Amino acid sequence: MNTSLFIASSGVRAYQGKLDTIANNISNVESVGFKRREAAFSENLTVSIQNQIEQQREIGRLSPPGIRTTFGSRIAGTPLDLTQGAPKQTDQPFDFMVEGNGYFQVQRTTGTTTEILYTRGGAFHQTPVGGGRFQLVNAHGDVLLDQNRNPIEWSLGDEFVVASDGTIGGTNQRIGLVDFSNSQLLKDDGGVYRLTGGTVTAVNTNVQIKQGFLESSNVDLNQEMTDMIKAQRGYQANARALSYADQMMGIANGIMR
Repeated sequence: MNTSLFIASSGVRAYQGKLDTIANNISNVESVGFKRREAAFSENLTVSIQNQIEQQREIGRLSPPGIRTTFGSRIAGTPLDLTQGAPKQTDQPFDFMVEGNGYFQVQRTTGTTTEILYTRGGAFHQTPVGGGRFQLVNAHGDVLLDQNRNPIEWSLGDEFVVASDGTIGGTNQRIGLVDFSNSQLLKDDGGVYRLTGGTVTAVNTNVQIKQGFLESSNVDLNQEMTDMIKAQRGYQANARALSYADQMMGIANGIMR
């Protein structure tokens, strides 16, 4: 009886996690450079039901000896879907799109602490730093970095043109793109990513930057709505099973009394 409760309750939790993942995908359908996540399920720990030591209690047994049983499922992880989002033309000089596997590097300063973050969102705007010089920052104020992890700067009045390899016209700076040994170790932090393991690697030679374009989210709203309906039905089925198991346990307790 307890096994039924465990299986049903773990199913409810797992489907709740899937619904939360889908809801996050849908809420970011218009977020620039957003990569959807997919909830992956796995079985909980299993146990082995061995033969009954007392042979007289084996009489009439129908289940095979050594049968393994599980205690429901769980969310094993929410891996990133790294497929390319559709290009969106903006014709803005400070909008960039990465074609291929690569991420922009941005620097975030909090008090006296600085850290390097990564993003596919290429929507930047200029901010003055004094002396007629400007830098590029995103919506969070994180500064775009070059290939040497230095802030990209240029003078007021200069035309800002970026080649497909990221080189900024009239300067020796190039927009720094990086890749990772395992992109699944990236942790989302509101439009940017933190690397929680693995190593930073160089991008492939076929990776390019398109100026005046943004990468749309790779969320397919039709697919997400379909997955939500499936997950809701799975949640309802497990919730019903949980209710039945609770009713049966109540009946059994009533018989004992």
